[in-house]
Amino acid sequence: MSGKRLGSWVLPLLMLGVLMTLLLMLILYPARAQRRPELLEMSVIAREADSSAWSTARQGMEQAAADLNVELRFLFPGQSDSAQEQRQLLRREVESGASAILLFPADRETLAEEVREASSRAALVTLETDMAEAEGYVGVDNSALGEALARAALNGVSREGTVLLMESPARGSGVGDRQAAAEAVLESQVREIRHFTGTADDLAEELSRSRVQAVIAFEASSLERAAEAASRTEDSPLLYGVGSTAAVTAGLEQGCITSILAQNAFSAGYLAVQSAARMARRETAEPLALLPFFTVRRENMYEPENQKLLFPVTW
Repeated sequence: MSGKRLGSWVLPLLMLGVLMTLLLMLILYPARAQRRPELLEMSVIAREADSSAWSTARQGMEQAAADLNVELRFLFPGQSDSAQEQRQLLRREVESGASAILLFPADRETLAEEVREASSRAALVTLETDMAEAEGYVGVDNSALGEALARAALNGVSREGTVLLMESPARGSGVGDRQAAAEAVLESQVREIRHFTGTADDLAEELSRSRVQAVIAFEASSLERAAEAASRTEDSPLLYGVGSTAAVTAGLEQGCITSILAQNAFSAGYLAVQSAARMARRETAEPLALLPFFTVRRENMYEPENQKLLFPVTW
């Protein structure tokens, strides 16, 4: 082959090699090949005065924020379950120009108008409590969860036996939906219901002098309080609840908690940030589906799938 003919093949081969290299880089390093989106500021308005009860969800939010170039601003009411404070925080964030908001509503009715107004000016997603006025919801079917808690308790409570319910002040929220659904099941099966509000010390005293056969807690903070009381009570009743905090996991391991219903809180936090970011950036996204929840007992808490629910992980 002459040098002239050989030279005519060299340039096309070099160009083909460059194209193959670029294609390989796109396959192996897609994040580097794509332009990082502009920074998005997102406000997170909590229902409780601190984040210990949803620390795993917060980890999921922070991971999503790092992946999606989102800056999170966490806001806590001075008093837990204060819907009035949440209204003020929500109004302030909207007026300050927040592009996206995550909200743990304390009361649907109190917040309805403010959420409707905020949703017209920012991407607003709720967690734990669904609201018709919000653009999206990340969480479980709370009524189904409450019914499942009641059915679990029925296994250990005799007919006309007593079940103590840890009363939540957030009755107009998803937590209230759980309690209402559980009460309906227990009443239909002829169980006596008592309601309790108070400290772990108060509960320990109540359990030591009453004939309560089971206790149900509808949120992590109440379950932690009930587990602490049960650990100090001889012949403590069966304890069922919702949540997957470190204290709840310890109570489950020690046998103070009979069983829990848990969701993947890390995933919930991640999906909430992801959904709100896509809405704010006008990106196409599939409708959010309700998250599943799972029953975890001491006997199965270390199974691989349940470890994901109980022990925080980083994606």
